[in-house]
Amino acid sequence: MEVFPKKILSVVHPSKFNFDKSINYHLSINIGHGLIKVCCIERTTQACLLLGIYTLPLDKNHPSYVKSLEQLYNQDFFLIKKNWCSVTLSISNQKFTLLPHLLLSTKDLSTYMHVACGVDPNDEVISFTHALAKVSVVFAENATVLDWFRKRYTGSNFHIVHQANAIIEGCQLECLSKAELFVWLAEDYLYIVVHNKRQLLYCNAFAYKTSDDLLSYLSAVIQVMQLERTSCALLVGGWIEKWSLAYRQLKAYIPRTTLKTKINFLHSNSYACKASGTSPMLYFDLMSGFLCHTHSNKSTAVV
Repeated sequence: MEVFPKKILSVVHPSKFNFDKSINYHLSINIGHGLIKVCCIERTTQACLLLGIYTLPLDKNHPSYVKSLEQLYNQDFFLIKKNWCSVTLSISNQKFTLLPHLLLSTKDLSTYMHVACGVDPNDEVISFTHALAKVSVVFAENATVLDWFRKRYTGSNFHIVHQANAIIEGCQLECLSKAELFVWLAEDYLYIVVHNKRQLLYCNAFAYKTSDDLLSYLSAVIQVMQLERTSCALLVGGWIEKWSLAYRQLKAYIPRTTLKTKINFLHSNSYACKASGTSPMLYFDLMSGFLCHTHSNKSTAVV
């Protein structure tokens, strides 16, 4: 029997992270398919001081999931702190849909989800609205898990968002005004975002297995959005390397393709990513959770 939680990565800035100064730090947490990722960002310098990744059970409906969360929080020294400046929990799943913010009705959240992808009886449906993009993301997650986190951070400035929210907020800051396409790849799914001068036009997630799948989804989006592939610009980041087949195919299909390897809104270079030997763009969704908060003056929450 596999034992949870299991540490995959843990990096702490030895000279910058101060356990007693958590009131100056933002804590971003992302829970997804058998993983929990956490990072600590210093609010004023916007430097990533800590990064951790752990495995959890796949089934959030099983009691072992919450038990594993409790064990993780009891064993890792920084998670016992509750007095963070702010905390954002982001949810990675495919149970979400986007709506124009003016059409959002909080009493109809469950109806939106039933139409879009269905709702598990154990799920709670919530939403997060982007003030700048003028779009709302409605999403669902296990209610017991959400309540566990809410009880943990009762005294904190705490928000719950979806991974799509983090991608949208990060894209708005990271992409040049002339860029039209942004693609972020996880290991088996990807986000495609279309925007024009930071106005969000399209955002969706797709499961993929091969680079051909990636090209198929991208081609379909380009056709639907009536873009010209030879002249539009594409920024791509995440689980992709410049020497990879996927990148070469993207470059051949969209000549103005650029591989993104840095996160610009983290004004100080991310020590955690340097120390772990990984690209910051692998954790773009986690670190962009910092932007889905009132202190960024970019978004407002509806819960």
